[in-house]
Amino acid sequence: MLLGRSSEGNDALNLNGTVRNEVDSGVEHGEILLRYSDAAVGRTPDLRAARDALDIAMGPDAVVDCAATIANFQRMVRIADGCGIPLDPFSREESAKWRDGLGIDDFRSRGNTFDEN
Repeated sequence: MLLGRSSEGNDALNLNGTVRNEVDSGVEHGEILLRYSDAAVGRTPDLRAARDALDIAMGPDAVVDCAATIANFQRMVRIADGCGIPLDPFSREESAKWRDGLGIDDFRSRGNTFDEN
């Protein structure tokens, strides 16, 4: 829901860029942000270089903000996966249009969520 809501009203943003690296998301510095987030989540050897590139492009405050955002999303996903939290009817309906298009229901972690029918 956060992802969909945060992009509402901005037609220049392309949510497909959040799940497909080859797609331009329309976010300023999107390529650098994606490189950093992929490295941080994937714990790749590129993390230090990606963090340095982010710092050069956006500054040290952006590095801290990005690290905190990544950590927060990781926390929320782990809690949801561990509990099997289902989407409430409103969230299921509101997110259906972009959840399907992004293939989110096909993510492996989707199997951890209870189905509410």
